[in-house]
This record gives sequence, structure tokens and C-alpha cells, in this order.
Amino acid sequence: MRLLLIDKSAYVRGVVQAGDEDELCLCAITRLELLYSARSITDYRALEDDLAQFRDLRMDAETFAIALGAHRELAARGQHRVALPDLLVAACAQQHAADVVHVDRHYETLAGVLAFTPLRA
Repeated sequence: MRLLLIDKSAYVRGVVQAGDEDELCLCAITRLELLYSARSITDYRALEDDLAQFRDLRMDAETFAIALGAHRELAARGQHRVALPDLLVAACAQQHAADVVHVDRHYETLAGVLAFTPLRA
């Protein structure tokens, strides 16, 4: 079973495709990013219901420690100006041995310092 952690960029473009051996996942930061865009409580609840179909990959203190270490490595390369939600998604992916489905240029940079595979949708 391959875990596919979906980034907001892929979800909003509707380009997520999974094979029989794939499990689609979200993490807390992506859920928050997606719910932020709801225009009403009705939209919010409908989106919450839609997002409930995805497995949740836990974010905890380890996720933030991984993100901080990666950010430090990126700073040493002069590449630390990545979107923080993307950094956290990538750290979560490493933590859970997941691949990241995205349509976002930051994930190739993040894959240089974190152990995950970026899958451009």
C-alpha cells in the first residue's frame, strides 16, 4: 500500500488519481488550508464531509522537528523561503513514508532535504 499525501494545490485542481494500491491521505495543515477557502458555513460543512473520505496522517511534535531540521538545511543552501504549509506537508510525508501529490514547485526543493517522493499531478 502506497500512501499519497495530497497537497492543496492538487486537491483544488482535481488532478488526484490513485491506483488500486494507493491510499489517499491528508494532514491537518492541508485540511485547514482547504477549509479556509469555504465561503459559508454550508460550504465549510460540505467540504468537511468531502475531506472525511481521506485518511488522516498525524502531525505532532516530531513533524515540526523534522520541518525545522529541513528548514535549517534549506537555509544553509539559501533555499529556505518555501511556503510553510508545504514544508509541513513534506515533513509529514517523511514521517509517514508517504509520497506527496502536488502541483507546486516547492516540493522538488523540499525533496532535496527530506525523504519523500514528489509526484507532480
